[in-house]
Amino acid sequence: MFEFMLLLLLGLVVGFFAGLLGIGGGAIMVPALTAFFLWQGLHPDVVVHMALATSMSCIVFNALFSIHTHQKHQAIIWSITLKMTPMVLLGSALASYMVVQISSKAIALVFMLLMFLVATQMIVDFKPTPSAAKKIHTLELLPAGFIIGFISAMIAIGGGSLSVPYLNWHQINIKRAIATAASIGLPLALAGCLVFMLQTTEHMNLPTQTFGYIYWPATLIITLGSFMTTAQGAHLTHRLPTRPLKIIFALLVSLLAIRMFLTV
Repeated sequence: MFEFMLLLLLGLVVGFFAGLLGIGGGAIMVPALTAFFLWQGLHPDVVVHMALATSMSCIVFNALFSIHTHQKHQAIIWSITLKMTPMVLLGSALASYMVVQISSKAIALVFMLLMFLVATQMIVDFKPTPSAAKKIHTLELLPAGFIIGFISAMIAIGGGSLSVPYLNWHQINIKRAIATAASIGLPLALAGCLVFMLQTTEHMNLPTQTFGYIYWPATLIITLGSFMTTAQGAHLTHRLPTRPLKIIFALLVSLLAIRMFLTV
């Protein structure tokens, strides 16, 4: 029951900040799940892999929920999603496969460095000046999809931190950019999950509820918690000062990433 409450609390926090700031939960989930798995006594060599895989599985459900919500407003530009999806799948699958081949310490280092970049983007709030045509050529969408899929899978985020600024730079309305980014997050997460599930881990004493590297009880409980608070967080977006909250959140996830690196 205590484990259930910890994971539910994590889901509540992740959902709230996702709704409030539009930020994927991987920034919080990966360090928190790493600490949770270490507390459970799991081998340090697999805790970061499990945290990334489990976080990615949560993104699948969150992406489905977001797509359903955005589609009600007809905000998703499906032509862009369909063109980017093949390379998003490839980038995410390749990154997930590479992650499994390296040590937890190396993954934690990569996660920490990339999280510093995400946090810097949040603090600086860099928004590229729109300068390109609204119609994005397919030859540009393909490499963009690969890069978004690859980097996002390395740190188990839904891709919005990269795809929203990219789409907005191409003069796509911010609301439609966010909606389209949510749709891109689904194939990204599915590809990562598939790779993590297919990996063999027979040399480690993992929990019986683990499928590959994904700890499904955590997936279900965190998803339940996030569904309970995402709407509340989104509702407070127009009432709370999100700018200072973003700065605090950026500093928090940076500290969590540093702590994760030092403990594995």
